[in-house]
Amino acid sequence: MSRTNRNFVVAYVLLVGLPLLGLAGVLKSGRSLVAPISVDGIWKIEAGASRLSSALASQSCDKTVASLAVGSLGISQSGKSLVLTFSGGSKAVASGALEGKNLSASFVPARDASPDNRCGDQLITLAATIDAQVEPRSLSGVLSVNGCASCVPLEFRAVRQPRTPTGGMR
Repeated sequence: MSRTNRNFVVAYVLLVGLPLLGLAGVLKSGRSLVAPISVDGIWKIEAGASRLSSALASQSCDKTVASLAVGSLGISQSGKSLVLTFSGGSKAVASGALEGKNLSASFVPARDASPDNRCGDQLITLAATIDAQVEPRSLSGVLSVNGCASCVPLEFRAVRQPRTPTGGMR
């Protein structure tokens, strides 16, 4: 074998063989990966009517939590990372995570300067479980204020809104 042919074979093995070997290794190791379930979209929040109306009428931080449970929840998803946007009675943006079927997020709501808001700067936590077996998907969970004994956690349920024919959400 001539020196030129030997150099060609070595270059071919290095430039083609090693990348193919690396690709095969990546594909084999990624075989067991599972994508997280999709929660991206607009969700209509449904809270218990009696609990919600009493919380909205109260003069405590329950009002802040209850106002989040009125309207809709937008979720933007990138893998397991989430950005939640509440719109309706109060507007708030939270970041969260998805672990299996469990969704968790926390945020500090916009400051309410009213004197009756005793828990103004407290962290609000959302913990929910996604039911992926039904269509449209639903989630049920709890909104609670950390470090505030007077605020009772608010249970809620949310249903994902169907996409419009143009690909957006209703």
